[in-house]
Amino acid sequence: MGLDYTIDPSAAQVSVVGSGHLSMSQMLAVVERVAEDPRFRSQYTVIYDIRRSDYAARLEDGDAFAATLKRREASFQNRFALVVPESLHMLARLYCVVASVAGVDRLKCFTDMEAAAAWCRESRLPSALD
Repeated sequence: MGLDYTIDPSAAQVSVVGSGHLSMSQMLAVVERVAEDPRFRSQYTVIYDIRRSDYAARLEDGDAFAATLKRREASFQNRFALVVPESLHMLARLYCVVASVAGVDRLKCFTDMEAAAAWCRESRLPSALD
């Protein structure tokens, strides 16, 4: 239970997978760990999958989410797909809007893993595989 990530340099992609009960602080901590991992490159796409997770939102979570992504904007230069269960889709879309207002425009939420992966594949930066 919790969050773990893998980095696939050949695909220029990070996969984050969560399970069980998660808090926003746990979800943001893995973003920090990825950004500081020496194997990670800012051009990599990120698929953040919490479909098998439980999350109970707190009022300040949307702002914390947007603030962390904005602060780490230089670390994440390519698309960042957030894959959530249907029950969290509207909340995740709201968080994406909050992030967009904060200036983070490479984030999109999905309920379908294949759609998220396709979205990430179609927009890789030219230097993503360098």
